[in-house]
Amino acid sequence: MVVVPKPKQIKSEKHLHKSVQYILNPQKTNEQVLVGGYHINNLNFADVEMNYTKILARQMVGRQNKQVMAHHLVQSFRPEEDGLSPEEIHQIGIEWINQLTGGKHEYIIATHIDKKHIHNHIIFNATSDVDFKNFRWKKDTLQIARELSDKISLEHGALQEKVKPYSNNHRSYQTYLSENPIRPELRQRLLFLMKHTISVENFVNKARALNVAVDFSKKYATYQLLDKNQKAVIRDSSLISKADQKKMEAHPEKRIFSLEQIKNRCEQNKAAHKIVLSEKECLAEYEKQQKWFSENTNIELTIEPWQIEKETAREIFIRVQAGHRDGTIRCDARQFEKAEDGTYRLYLNTFSKFIFLDERDAAKSSILYGGQIIAQLSNENTQVPLRNNQAMTNVHTLFDAMNLLSRHGITGQNSFKHLGEDFISEMQKVEQALDELNEKIARQTAVVKFDQHNLRELSQLKNLQVERKELEQSYQQITRDLEIYDKLEAFNQKNIQVQQPKNNQEDRTNVKR
Repeated sequence: MVVVPKPKQIKSEKHLHKSVQYILNPQKTNEQVLVGGYHINNLNFADVEMNYTKILARQMVGRQNKQVMAHHLVQSFRPEEDGLSPEEIHQIGIEWINQLTGGKHEYIIATHIDKKHIHNHIIFNATSDVDFKNFRWKKDTLQIARELSDKISLEHGALQEKVKPYSNNHRSYQTYLSENPIRPELRQRLLFLMKHTISVENFVNKARALNVAVDFSKKYATYQLLDKNQKAVIRDSSLISKADQKKMEAHPEKRIFSLEQIKNRCEQNKAAHKIVLSEKECLAEYEKQQKWFSENTNIELTIEPWQIEKETAREIFIRVQAGHRDGTIRCDARQFEKAEDGTYRLYLNTFSKFIFLDERDAAKSSILYGGQIIAQLSNENTQVPLRNNQAMTNVHTLFDAMNLLSRHGITGQNSFKHLGEDFISEMQKVEQALDELNEKIARQTAVVKFDQHNLRELSQLKNLQVERKELEQSYQQITRDLEIYDKLEAFNQKNIQVQQPKNNQEDRTNVKR
């Protein structure tokens, strides 16, 4: 599969200039045939244009992140295996960055063909040329970027990474886990212990309570489960991922179960004044945790073919919603089996994380948990947030609900039903209007950034920004109202379910009479 390393942040004009010159190198890009840009007039002076946009943004919104000027992304392929041409790889990069930034940031892209692994270099302006805000590189952004890159690459025919045989389907994976239970169980016990210890001595004593033998006397810490058929001790380095094993020489912190890292964790627990379990409480609490895991692991769920957007040899993309936004999540072969009748059996954990790729605006992609997906796909509820309907008991939420109904003049059940349809329709109209306005603002920005003393053009751009701000506020209000509507609808459904048994009981009583 395509490799996307951690992006580099460009924090100075000098660095930006050198980066632009490097990625546009004619010797690497077939004499600049495999280069392109978005909202950039002259690729070779992209750094100048990006800086103009940044200066303009200070006039428009009066604040900017002075530290980060641009982000430098790399997307690396294996053309000899994938069979992709340099032109196809270039196109994949364009689709990827357009979706990742939502079409709101200037960028240049260059496909380097001077090495066996053809790769895309992309530099995009940290400052948007539409709303003049900074691109927010959050905790999950890299994970979302990689997931999006994989999905687009698969659509163009890129090959998936080779996996071990036990990962080809759910049944073989479960067989593998049952035949190789030692390492997963040992990891779980050690992670639990690290949360509940404040010294190395404390760690060793509590490990003994959980039937774990610990030896810190050698270069590597070693562990052994005393209540399992573990014949040889296991080094701390073999309890981490293969990727972390390759990095651990340069980054010893990757060896999370080493003596040094356990000492660090104990110090953190102590500094945070964390309440830890006593040695007597340790085993009971661990067993309680394991019971919860077993009840929330491998929950089986059958879904229909129409809920699948795409299927490959080792994964499926499932249509889901986050709020009222449509998108997909990916499940690998270990998490599903295809039945003879064409349906799919999913096996999900309620606490597992999935990347939700927003089909309209990838910049709004997010994390969904297994519990949310199970609720939605099994039709327990009609919307993802309905898991948390306890909020309806909150007085403030009830006030919000009453204000919502009053604001829209809702008096009957039919009117209430139509209100939800009106919300969806209105939201779609505002989304379309925002898209059109964004394009208009980008065109105006392209004019003004080269002539920022033209007061007439600058004033027109400011007016467009005011219009966009009002549209954004309308969109946010519709979104909030939809959330309240969902809670009200779920609350009504819950009451109906409660009332039905009572009515049935009354009917049976009347019949007896």
